[in-house]
Amino acid sequence: MQFSTCWLSLLLGLATVGCSSGSSDGGEWVRLLPVDSDGSYGYGVSAPFIGTLPDGRAVVAGGCNFPEVPAAEGGTKRYYDDIYVWDTVAEAWRSGGRLPQALAYGACASTPEGIFCAGGTDSLGRSTNEAYLLTSDEVKTLASLPDSLDNCAGVYLEGRCYVVGGRSFYIYDFQSNAWRVGSLWPGAERRVQPVVVAQAGRVWLFGGYDPEGAESVFSEGYVHDPATETWRTVAGPVDAEGEPLLAAGGTGVAWGADSIVCFGGVNGAVFTEALDRAWALAVAPENDSLRRVQRAYMEQEPGWYRFNDRVLIFDTAAERWSVSSERAPQGARAGAGATPMRWGTSPGVLLFNGELKPGIRTPEVWLWRP
Repeated sequence: MQFSTCWLSLLLGLATVGCSSGSSDGGEWVRLLPVDSDGSYGYGVSAPFIGTLPDGRAVVAGGCNFPEVPAAEGGTKRYYDDIYVWDTVAEAWRSGGRLPQALAYGACASTPEGIFCAGGTDSLGRSTNEAYLLTSDEVKTLASLPDSLDNCAGVYLEGRCYVVGGRSFYIYDFQSNAWRVGSLWPGAERRVQPVVVAQAGRVWLFGGYDPEGAESVFSEGYVHDPATETWRTVAGPVDAEGEPLLAAGGTGVAWGADSIVCFGGVNGAVFTEALDRAWALAVAPENDSLRRVQRAYMEQEPGWYRFNDRVLIFDTAAERWSVSSERAPQGARAGAGATPMRWGTSPGVLLFNGELKPGIRTPEVWLWRP
């Protein structure tokens, strides 16, 4: 998984609380205060752990960025162990302690016990198999994953957490504090940085990419039925040209009783071309022409990368996608964190930081409401 961690990272101001960007068929976006950190976390991170505590407070932890030198100039990626909790009274982020180690690119899920975190990449760039539970007052260590895993996603459903990443599907049982290996989806292709959501009693898998497959990104998704432990194929979201809208780096949450809301993700065509070039450079690192093209790729303006800027809503009953006609630049990110959160009297989805372009993070925090 290390090739995928490296290359997805490289291929991929303060505002008043409550500043709204208006409403449309893409919903309303409300800008919240970012993390006010004396450290480099304040520059914004990607691939953090995120979730909502049983008392309704949102929590973010870990993540990574390039605080000193940009990735395009050969900067070193920094990983974080910070934990921040949203103070619902002050409407600001407060320090909530630290993770046992600096991590990013792991799986996370909100549970009745706390926020579940598993796997990820550590500060040395290694995949980990550690699992933790973030509660309101401590970090508990859980049983380790069966194997090290990063660039993965997780969900909670009826006493279990399901973790999907690469060509792995692991199921954690809270009652026994034990893991087991689940059966893979049809085709068993790698799904690196997928979108995984629990809704309507099932586990839904969309997006992701296979760095070693004949098809780099995928348009189809899958749904897993825990009762029968079987998968079947479902449609994934595509644009007018048929390109996948959740190619890699997107995020999604359950909404209501039967909907899934998704944001962000890289553009499939742009990403595939960059991934092919990365493989070519791995084989011929001395190729100056390829290196120049790759450098130019890293130096484009954010809009050039065409990250998904539409709100995507999946109806799990009808198994049909709707795509907002209005663009939402607030959601055009890769590696952002997302979790349901109530702000004021209305529920919404918290969208935290993420990449505006390969290697460049944003500290912005937004709340989306339909």
